[in-house]
Amino acid sequence: MISKSDIESIVERRAVPDSPVLSVYLDIDQSNAANLQDRFQTALKDMLRAIETHLDKPRLNNFSADAERVRQYVSGLESRAKGLICFSDDSENFFWTREIKAPVRNQARWSDTAYIAPLLEILDEYERYGVILVDKAHARLFSVYIGEIEEHFDALAPAPVRLIRTTGTDHILSERRFQSKAEMHVHWHLKHIAELLDKLVDQYGFDRLLLGGPVEATTALQQLLSKRVRSRVVERLSLPIKASVAEVLEAALGVERHVERQMEEQIVEQLIIGDAHHPSALGLEPTVDALCQERVWRLIYADSFHPRGGRCVNCTMLFARTEGSCDYCGAAIKPVDDLLEQMIERVLEQDGKIEEVTGDAALRLRQVGSIGAVLRF
Repeated sequence: MISKSDIESIVERRAVPDSPVLSVYLDIDQSNAANLQDRFQTALKDMLRAIETHLDKPRLNNFSADAERVRQYVSGLESRAKGLICFSDDSENFFWTREIKAPVRNQARWSDTAYIAPLLEILDEYERYGVILVDKAHARLFSVYIGEIEEHFDALAPAPVRLIRTTGTDHILSERRFQSKAEMHVHWHLKHIAELLDKLVDQYGFDRLLLGGPVEATTALQQLLSKRVRSRVVERLSLPIKASVAEVLEAALGVERHVERQMEEQIVEQLIIGDAHHPSALGLEPTVDALCQERVWRLIYADSFHPRGGRCVNCTMLFARTEGSCDYCGAAIKPVDDLLEQMIERVLEQDGKIEEVTGDAALRLRQVGSIGAVLRF
């Protein structure tokens, strides 16, 4: 799982004179037929070769060493994720790599510092969930982020909580006193967990919080949480305190998918309604026009949308039509089969955001052309 410290270590790494960093983002998703039988290695070779062709001999030697480390790593990769990210600077013995369960677009760059913009874009698209399982005596905390899970601690109540029958004629009174003491320990235990969460929310950067365990314990804990932590609780999970890590992950991802669908529906409705501060474009042609004017802040499109369009042979402007003359320079327009892919690339180049929607949000968006954009102005 990628942590805050991982990102900080890369961001804070200073450029070293005459020692560029090779940055590689590689699609290794085995659900994509193009990647089966390790064919993603071919995509890597093509990207590296494209960089090599622009280098003189002295720089080529440095680049080759960086590239070889990436090639060796990828050649031994047993892909279980969707994307691979590598940063390599062999002369400084710097090699950083992570597999992530999020899609990435193939790209490679050799520059003074690690090219982290695509990584930051990916991380920005996902929320970090904290899952707390509690009962009257125990607590467990997990992070769930980009399809991965990590357990952080296992806390115990300061005193065991159980009802002990005493001997003698006053056992009923003794039971009541002990029960009162046990309830006090339960309260201390849950208050302690609430105080820990107030710190851990910041430490682990939780965007949302899920509570699991017996209803009595989760209800009491939620009431003890500070206002800012309580506002991040989005769901209670029907999980026992001893649930397996796999069970916790499955439940958390189910909530995450539900929340994501709700957010997508809100994004699409806001796109269609629009407002004075954030104008929008709806449909392919208006959206392409806005992109050519560098006005797109967020591109939104329905899944399975594959429009055809065209590109100017001279100035490379994109169009929703496949022929004719360029509106900007007058040169010919040639058809392209990957118009949406080219639009996405240009939005990212212009520091925009991408949002693919599915389910009911996609059905709603298809009613107005399957694609649109929230504009900068």
